[in-house]
Amino acid sequence: MKRIYILDGHGYVFRAYFALMTGGRGDRRDVRLSRADGMPTGALYIFSRMLMRLHEEVNPAHVVVVFDAGSKSFRNDMYPEYKANRPEAPEDLEIQFPFFRRVVEAMHWPVLEVPGVEADDVIATLAVQAKAQGWAATVYSADKDLMQLVGDGIEMVDSLNNKRYEPADVEAKFGVPPAQVADYLALVGDTADNIPGMAGVGAKTAATLLGTYGSIDAMIAANPVVPRLKVKQPFGDAEVVARLKLSRALVELKTDVPVEKNFEAFAVAPWQARDVSKLTALFRELEFTGMATRVEQAATAPAAPVAGDSAAPTATGTATEPVTHTSVASAFAIARDGDTALAELCAGATAAGSVACIIETTKERSDRCTMVGIALATAAGPAVYVPIAHYYLGAPSALSAATLAPLRALFANPSVSKLTYDAKLARQVLLRAGYDVAGTIDDLMLMAFLAASDVPAPSVEALARDLAHTQVAPRGEAMGKSNDSFAAVDVASAAAHVGAVARALPAAAAALRPTLDAHALMPLYRDMELPTCELLAVMEMRGVAIDAAHFAAMSQRIAQTIAELQASVFNDVGGEFNLGSPKQLGHILFDTLGLPTAGVRKTKTGGYSTDHEVLEQLADTHPAVSKILKHRELLKLKGTYLDALPPLVHPVTGRLHTNYHQAVAATGRLSSQDPNLQNIPIRTEEGREIRRGFVGGPGKVLVAADYSQIELRILAHLSQDAMLIKAFGEGIDIHTQTAALVFGMPPAKVTSHERRVAKAVNYGLMYGQSDFGLARALDIPRRQAKEYSDKYFQTFPTIREFMQTVVDQARRDGGITTIFGRWRPIPNLDSKNIPARKAAERIAQNTPMQGAGADIIKLAMIACERRIAQGKLPAAMILSVHDELVFEVEPKHADAVAAAMKHEMEGVAKLSVPLEVEVGIAANWADA
Repeated sequence: MKRIYILDGHGYVFRAYFALMTGGRGDRRDVRLSRADGMPTGALYIFSRMLMRLHEEVNPAHVVVVFDAGSKSFRNDMYPEYKANRPEAPEDLEIQFPFFRRVVEAMHWPVLEVPGVEADDVIATLAVQAKAQGWAATVYSADKDLMQLVGDGIEMVDSLNNKRYEPADVEAKFGVPPAQVADYLALVGDTADNIPGMAGVGAKTAATLLGTYGSIDAMIAANPVVPRLKVKQPFGDAEVVARLKLSRALVELKTDVPVEKNFEAFAVAPWQARDVSKLTALFRELEFTGMATRVEQAATAPAAPVAGDSAAPTATGTATEPVTHTSVASAFAIARDGDTALAELCAGATAAGSVACIIETTKERSDRCTMVGIALATAAGPAVYVPIAHYYLGAPSALSAATLAPLRALFANPSVSKLTYDAKLARQVLLRAGYDVAGTIDDLMLMAFLAASDVPAPSVEALARDLAHTQVAPRGEAMGKSNDSFAAVDVASAAAHVGAVARALPAAAAALRPTLDAHALMPLYRDMELPTCELLAVMEMRGVAIDAAHFAAMSQRIAQTIAELQASVFNDVGGEFNLGSPKQLGHILFDTLGLPTAGVRKTKTGGYSTDHEVLEQLADTHPAVSKILKHRELLKLKGTYLDALPPLVHPVTGRLHTNYHQAVAATGRLSSQDPNLQNIPIRTEEGREIRRGFVGGPGKVLVAADYSQIELRILAHLSQDAMLIKAFGEGIDIHTQTAALVFGMPPAKVTSHERRVAKAVNYGLMYGQSDFGLARALDIPRRQAKEYSDKYFQTFPTIREFMQTVVDQARRDGGITTIFGRWRPIPNLDSKNIPARKAAERIAQNTPMQGAGADIIKLAMIACERRIAQGKLPAAMILSVHDELVFEVEPKHADAVAAAMKHEMEGVAKLSVPLEVEVGIAANWADA
């Protein structure tokens, strides 16, 4: 049977954008989000990767990508309020819109747009036509409306979440089969699309009603009593029925759109037979150099088999044979009470002194997930899967303490080295489960990151495939229809997947070692990254206390201020409107108030942009504009921190637990997520007030220790600039000193404005900032910015020479190594594309400072934790934020701990200038 692959282009665009914004499972890396000229390209990058992945893993013989032809459709004629509440596309995404279709066309994939209908209707028509002609159809989308189509030759794939939908999956999601999805959606309504629905009817009630009556028409005919609704017999109310029928008409997919009925028109030639020059040129135009190279290499590789006739895709699109339980029986054993498989493996691992292990968990946040199972493997014998907490009908009962005793002893044995992927999470899960954990836990994820820090962290399955030459299905495919939790996966399938990964770990690690050795990275891995990993596991489990009452009170005050600002804006402009609507705001600012539009970019719909940059530009033209800016700022603070943080407090510990990522930023910097505690603002009073909500636990205070100007001090050490070394050596304010030298005046005459300019110059030029970037940062003409830049390098010629030397060395070596041995590959240094080459040079210039700064804070963390343990100090490190460490301490010991931490932090590295640490003690973070 032939198969047509239908892609929801509009859905792919927005999923790419929001995947980038929310960062998905470890994907938010040091990927450039804009071209060198400033044009955002992040969504395009993810979109292109999604298409390339589909091509590489499926290689479809027949494919079509469907886009919306416009913002209006026949549904707007039916109901003018349809989708009226939807905000305009984010402006950084809107800029990228013209390129998405170009990427598809450059791949030589057919594109369809039909005016007057939505992409969903075109997709539905194609799928139904395919079925009628005896073809199978695979729809790539996550749109719930399209789930009406699933069944009998039509399947749906959400590739971003590795999920394939068949009828049973749809029913599991909604509680109704695909044939009733339209009725279901009509009953519950949809605020995003402004579908009215039936008031008071939620998901459970809708599923119950449809399970009883089968359809909306049958409900109207029966007019049953519906408990819990204000109107007990709503189907007898003419107004309710009319609204419900309208909702049904709006959600129903149109399947008679005039489209191409000869599906051979959607045939695509093999990759090697296509002219890829257009695609590579476009990728280079977008500065996706790595993808351009990948296309060129793929075009000359042996042709891969195409999919489309009989192959059915997996969740990621790979047409592979599933691993059957019988095929893995000889390779994997499942631990059961009364057998010896686990005990024998643990004995062998103890004798060998090493074991590979993969721990699977539930899907909750990292501070709440629990262990589902453990796979262990050694060089000899089969891998053993230990089911811990599988929950499904017929799942095996929990293993006895006697059966698990050898496993507990293995993890508690310091003489046995363990190898896993994501050692931090593995350590936490084991500790929460009551296991003693001793000895080294090697981390394949950290090893892979150190070997190639310029690319996103590969999954463990990808490492198994690329390094150990072991084909392992993605985790989502192994989960199958149990996508919500690994605990629902049957034990045999779990053993096959996790066991295969565990067996591949040693070979993958062995394949990485030559790369690590070639760049002398093993000492960095052993002495810095692994101890940091172990410490982060403990720090995350400690968490930080917050004052919920403080957040609640502040939220109320901010809400009142937001309301007052809104009322004041309405008074200033002479009427009410939706402040959150860019379209309405643009109308008020430019049409009603007549504010100047010179230099203001237009949106796709023809209106003027109202983004932050535009409002800043207009701030002095009307009193309402500055209030709107403040309104936006406070809304963000309230939503991101004041209202979001208290619900994340752990119900057992009563504390907030962040998740640190060690293998994200190419510079080696730690990042914080879920919640992100590194972006809490500090320069505004509201931001400082948020920090006052972070407090010591009962009877404790906080000690905050912060490196002063660490990256400028590293620059002084690396460049050996005499003026910088003298300033730091004598304790002179470096920004005042720079202003005095650049502006030619005594330090005592330097004003706050001149110091601010010098500070921007010091940091901006240190990171290779262009004249254009400096001009934007200081809001000055580009000519003036160039004057500042020229004066700076005339004053500090050693720095310019150092920067050029760094770039030259990086070009010769293909990357940069920091003073602590961290290696960062830097492609494009020899690119003929000037913007790409300039961007690579800027990365080369700032990496020595940023990378060394990241290394120093990690060394400080290790040293401070060691001092606390050795001195048995009553203190606990609880936060690491940029160049700052925060400790929780008993008040009577706070001064001693502060002095000890300052001493340790200032002594972790010997530079040509002293490291300086500022320490504060207070009941809350802001005051400390």
